[in-house]
Amino acid sequence: MDLTQNEIEQLFILKKYEVSKLSVDFPMHGEKIDIELQNETGRIKFIADINRNNKIVNKVTYQLRHNKIYIIRRLDLAGNHTNPTPPAPAPLFEPFANYIFNREDHVHFYFEGYGERWALPLTEMTNIGIENSDDLYDKMKKFFKYCNVELSSVKKVLPF
Repeated sequence: MDLTQNEIEQLFILKKYEVSKLSVDFPMHGEKIDIELQNETGRIKFIADINRNNKIVNKVTYQLRHNKIYIIRRLDLAGNHTNPTPPAPAPLFEPFANYIFNREDHVHFYFEGYGERWALPLTEMTNIGIENSDDLYDKMKKFFKYCNVELSSVKKVLPF
């Protein structure tokens, strides 16, 4: 069952907090972690994923999921992806129909009827505030802040 567009937008704007305050290290190359999140009342559950389990060192996926299966937003760094054919789910996505991301940073959005198959280049997402000079940890912090996630348990360890 798909979520409605209104439901997904409401889930995205909710403040999300870590269930456990235990400290975890930012994953090393070849590792991934999942962090359980919830809204203020604890009734709505989310997961923040940080996935570095791949062959390319700077390829990373940061993901905000609801109920384990609904990907609300996903940031792929150095990722490959092709957007669907038109019609686009929103006017902002029209120039990116059939767009091919080739090891390009991009952000996936959940849309009713499409799941998370539509993405925009990260360069179009200036509201996230990610700079080329940011390291992987700083990009993670900025992405999850954009997703309204209070994420303090992930610690930066060097080298990563």
